[in-house]
Amino acid sequence: MLDFQNPFQDSFSGYHGRGNPHHVDSFKQALKLFEHARFSAAFYRLKNALRRRLGRLIDLNRLPASRVSNRHYGGIRAVLIDQIHGTLGRSEDFDDQFHPLDERSRDRWVAIAMLRFQGQPLDAVKLIQVGDHYFVEDGHHRISVARALGQAVVDAEVTVWEVNGGLPWQPQTARGETSAAVPEGSHTRLLGA
Repeated sequence: MLDFQNPFQDSFSGYHGRGNPHHVDSFKQALKLFEHARFSAAFYRLKNALRRRLGRLIDLNRLPASRVSNRHYGGIRAVLIDQIHGTLGRSEDFDDQFHPLDERSRDRWVAIAMLRFQGQPLDAVKLIQVGDHYFVEDGHHRISVARALGQAVVDAEVTVWEVNGGLPWQPQTARGETSAAVPEGSHTRLLGA
């Protein structure tokens, strides 16, 4: 009998013939984790609305290409998820805590979570480093699942961009200089204006 609350049950209950309990269990765990992440996204959105904060990822596409003076390979390294503040074009899919913002990402998100529950290795995410900040080029779902599982660090293949002048997400000081640090929440206010 199908559970109409779970549209994936039919495809996973028949996985490898008559059903594989390990896959079904990891699917249920992954789906539950996704629903928890979606609930957390809604709660986070409400909290940010009360604080008048957008809570969005910075979109690196807002940085004019003419400002990038050099790009070079930075190697594979462990990066703190808390240092990842933006994306290269996916700011509508995840908030700045990497909660999934809508149901469109469910299939991919759940598939990655299942791999994690089954102990399968995942590729390193691809990040762009600008100053002290990292932006996701590839691996949004992997980062979202890692954060939902309480992981603090991800393996990343990093490309470093050297940029001339101030950055769009840095607040301006009184003399028109840019501040080196980004205060909590200010980058999301600047880009949301």
